[in-house]
Amino acid sequence: MIRYLEHAEKQNIRPLYEQCFEETRAYTDYYFEQRISDAEVVVCEENGDFVSSLQLISQPVIIGEFKSSVLYIYGVCTNVLYRNQGFMKKLFFQILREMYSIKQPFTYLIPSNEQNAERYQKYGFSYVSDHPGTKARELCRKPTHSLISRKAENADLVRLAIFAQAYTEKMYDITICRDLEYFKKMKQLVDVEEGQIDIYVEGKVIVGYRIQIDDEILEEVLDDSIKGTMSWLSAEKKPYVMARIVNLKNILKHFSVLEEGSVLIRLSDPVIEENNGCFRFSYGEGRIRVEKKKEKELKNKPELELTIGELTAHIFGYKMVEGLPKICSKNGFFINDYV
Repeated sequence: MIRYLEHAEKQNIRPLYEQCFEETRAYTDYYFEQRISDAEVVVCEENGDFVSSLQLISQPVIIGEFKSSVLYIYGVCTNVLYRNQGFMKKLFFQILREMYSIKQPFTYLIPSNEQNAERYQKYGFSYVSDHPGTKARELCRKPTHSLISRKAENADLVRLAIFAQAYTEKMYDITICRDLEYFKKMKQLVDVEEGQIDIYVEGKVIVGYRIQIDDEILEEVLDDSIKGTMSWLSAEKKPYVMARIVNLKNILKHFSVLEEGSVLIRLSDPVIEENNGCFRFSYGEGRIRVEKKKEKELKNKPELELTIGELTAHIFGYKMVEGLPKICSKNGFFINDYV
């Protein structure tokens, strides 16, 4: 049986969570004491035991020029005694169909390893962004006399949010809302994990920040004036965030395009039946229109045949498909794994 846990039950998945994830005790305490109440906890239950579970966390995001919210899939886990029996597949099929019914534009997750990534691909997910590595410390330049670098304090968070929102919403097509609430949560997280948020200040103005835990850079945002010299990120990258379109019309209405034309696509989706079939994409005057076509009414064969994952990767600018208009710029997706 698949069900959503009541508020008082959410703590009961902690043994399953701890079995599947090697988190620090401090982080697990922090998550279950301060964050899990904000999540929808979905479980697959057998004979009174939670055999599989995942959590849905609503995240405020900017998609194109509009503010929206999407569900981040977190804490995907199955009891070791019940793995490879299809329980997680049942969970994903149910939640994705429910997301479609409430017109979620897309959803995303961060796979813990490539084996899990391959499983998520079977549910229509595709990589949409990479995570950069970190330069060797000796290669990282120190600030000049006019540029100050210091640890962020609580009093800095309002100004930090103002800088982060203005910069990321200008630079990226899809990004999480980095508002004051975001940085309050980040400050709590780095304090628990003994990390830090460093800010760059020039003339009393914040021009960049870096969030770091255990020598790993979780997030770095620098103004163009200092990015070339102060960045600690290396050119080496690895696939990181996976996403999948849920409601096709709802995601495309957030974007505009410069090109004009149309293309007929046969789309396949292994989970959401409504996304299967032929769709006419028409674009012009900055708008994208999508119309589903009946096979018997088609005069011509579709010009493209795509999976929902391939279309997702194209729309988010990660892996372009020839014959489709550019929608997001390359590296235009900037959402990370924070709760």
